[in-house]
Amino acid sequence: MRKTVFGTLMVLITSLPFAVQAQVDNSFTLKQSLDYALKNSIDIQKSILDKEQADHKVAEVRASGLPQLNANGQLQNFPNLPTQLLPGEIAGQPGTQIPVQFGTKYNATGGFEASQLIYNQQFFTGLQAAKRSEQLYELLKIRTDEDVIYEVTQSFYQTLELQAQIEALESNIKNLDKVEKVMKVQQENDLITKTEYNRLRVNKINLETNLQSLKTAEEQSKNYLKILMGMSMDNSITLVKADNLEDINLSILQYEKETPIQVQLLEKEYELNILNKKSIQAGYYPTLSAVGQQSWSAQRNEFNFFEDGQPWFPQTVLGLQLQVPIFDGFEKHHKIQQSKIDLKKLELDRIQLDRTVDLEYQNAREQLVNSMKSVEAQRENKDLAQEVYDQTQELYAEKVGSLTDLLDAETSLRESQINYIREVLKFKKAEVDLLRAQGQLKQLANS
Repeated sequence: MRKTVFGTLMVLITSLPFAVQAQVDNSFTLKQSLDYALKNSIDIQKSILDKEQADHKVAEVRASGLPQLNANGQLQNFPNLPTQLLPGEIAGQPGTQIPVQFGTKYNATGGFEASQLIYNQQFFTGLQAAKRSEQLYELLKIRTDEDVIYEVTQSFYQTLELQAQIEALESNIKNLDKVEKVMKVQQENDLITKTEYNRLRVNKINLETNLQSLKTAEEQSKNYLKILMGMSMDNSITLVKADNLEDINLSILQYEKETPIQVQLLEKEYELNILNKKSIQAGYYPTLSAVGQQSWSAQRNEFNFFEDGQPWFPQTVLGLQLQVPIFDGFEKHHKIQQSKIDLKKLELDRIQLDRTVDLEYQNAREQLVNSMKSVEAQRENKDLAQEVYDQTQELYAEKVGSLTDLLDAETSLRESQINYIREVLKFKKAEVDLLRAQGQLKQLANS
């Protein structure tokens, strides 16, 4: 028994490091971030619940057209029986009224009522509207997915931009560390002045201060990304940059433009408003239902309803119930007019939305092309800055160049590196904007 327990404990202990490793391994590519967000985003979970609620709404409307069955019962106790006055002529006492009590002390009734809707135009129109509403929530779920994809992607690239700036500063600080070591030896041997040495140190301290600020901003950006993804703040996350991130091309311009989700939503809203108008108009139609009732009643002077041999009297009713609207003070008329106005407003919204969508599409295409040119220019600028820095560093090491030239070259290199990666990520964000304008955001999650 001891050996069994000891063996079990050893298995648990030896497997613990692997479990811990699995928990802390939170490296995410863009694709993995989107997959996680589509499964865990709070907004998406709420949209799923909205969709389920819409399903139940359809079932609720459909249920009103199914048979309705109710049971009822009533028990009455009359400590004082109701009294009625009868004319005295029936008892040979003309000109008088005789008080008489009718009934029994206890009365009981019980039974069932059933009804079945045969014709109600509002019901059929309402059922159509409920189904359209279900489709509307499906579109809302798609829009929520697209919103999450867009926001997560933008936040992911924003964090990568901060990380690239951090990497550039760290690289430049390392270069300054090397120069500082050389200058320290030179200053100790009176080859350079202490002022020159301190200038370099001031520049380095400024870079380290900027680096700390960027790291704080990076952590905040990661936290925001975790919120978008539906991840707990307690989890750590590491973003993995794609190997082909800097492979820039305009192939996305060849994608076909699909109907944006916001246009589909407006079209569905228009359909629902048409059905709403029809539902109001259906209020002018008659309603026909089949009804039935089966009940039993008993009267007792003593409470013995459950004793055998005591009579219960049945009553059965079958029939049709017709309701014909005649006049409602023009209530439905004014509701219909309001509905017509809503439809006209939606038609105007559609015109405005079409123009807005076209504008966003054209702007996104132009932005992508311009961003491509900016990336190429910044890539060339970065290469030139690197070349200038390397030459300036050699000249300074040979005591031909000045410290000012070296620091200026370092600043130019750092700025060109940051500007380059900023333009690359700006291009990526422009790609996302164009995908959204094309109705193709799902490509990001499927790629």
